[in-house]
Amino acid sequence: MTHLIVATHGKFSAEIVNSAAMVFGEDENTHVVTFLPGEGGDDLMVKYQAIIANLPENEPVLFLVDLFGGSPYNAAARLATERPHTDIVTGISLPMLLECLDAKDSCSLAELVETAKEVGVQAVKSFRNPEAKAIPVKSTNPTPIQTEKPSTHLNGNLNISLLRIDSRLIHGQVATSWAKAVKCEAIFAVNDEVAKDDLRRELLLQIVPSGLKGYVIPVEKAIKVYHNPKYTGKNILWLVTNPADIVRLIEGGVKINKVNVGGMTYKDGNKQLSEAVTVSKADVEAFKKLIDLGVELTMQQVATSSKVEITKAKLNALQF
Repeated sequence: MTHLIVATHGKFSAEIVNSAAMVFGEDENTHVVTFLPGEGGDDLMVKYQAIIANLPENEPVLFLVDLFGGSPYNAAARLATERPHTDIVTGISLPMLLECLDAKDSCSLAELVETAKEVGVQAVKSFRNPEAKAIPVKSTNPTPIQTEKPSTHLNGNLNISLLRIDSRLIHGQVATSWAKAVKCEAIFAVNDEVAKDDLRRELLLQIVPSGLKGYVIPVEKAIKVYHNPKYTGKNILWLVTNPADIVRLIEGGVKINKVNVGGMTYKDGNKQLSEAVTVSKADVEAFKKLIDLGVELTMQQVATSSKVEITKAKLNALQF
C-alpha cells in the first residue's frame, strides 16, 4: 500500500482532498500538507517528516504536489533523495488524485507514478474540440458487449450489477468509484427526457470510463434490452433519476431486488431524507410501492460509505 501526501501552495491541498472525498470517500492513508504565507522549505520538511514518522518503516510514499520547482516539490525532493520507496508527481488534479486513491492499494509505487502521470495528461479535454481517441462517440443503441470470459450466471437476462438512483446519472463519482466497485461491463443511464436531449446525452457519454460502453436510453428501451437474450449474463450498472422509473422497470418485467439511492437533488417542496437525498410526495409513494414489492432500499453516497436502509417509518415521518 502506498501512502499519499498531497502538498500545495495555500490550502488547495486540503480542498482538493475534500473534493476527492465527495467522490471516493474518506481515506486515512492520504495526508494533507499546506504551504502558507510566511512559511519556508524547512517548515514543509517538518510537516513531511511528522507524517512519515508515523508510517511503517520504508512504507511507499507518493507526493502529489502542484508546481514543479515550487517549495512543496523542492522540500519533497530533499526528503525523497534520503528515503527509499518515495517519489513525487507534479501537476496534481482531481482526476489524478482520484485515480491514485483507487489504484494505490493494488499496484507498486512505480506503477502508481505512471498512472498519475498518464491520468494527469488524459484528463485534460476540450469541450469544442475533444480528441476522438480521448472521447469516443458512443451509440445510444446497445450492441452486444464482448467479454473475454462468458458469465457463469446465465439466466436469460442481463445482470444488473447495481441499480442506482442518482439525479446526475453518469458523473465523476459513478465513473471513478461505482463502476469499479461493481466491476460492470457497461453503464446504462435510463431516463426518457435525457435520452431525447442530444447535448445532455453526449455530455454524459463523455464521462464513461475508458474500456466501458455507455448508453443513454429511455425506460421502455431499457426493458427491451433487459429481455434481449443476446445480453444474457452481461454485467451492467443501471442509473435512474427517480423511484417511479424503477416501478416502471419492474412492471415491465425487470427483476430488481435492491436499489442504491445515491443522490436526489432538491426541488421546491421536497423533504430531506439524508444529506444527499431529497424527495417529493410522488417519490415517497414510489418508494413505498417498491418496499411493498420486496425491494431493499438503501442510501449510500459513495461505494466506501455505510448503507442506510430506507424504511416506511422513515418515509412516513416526512411531512408534506
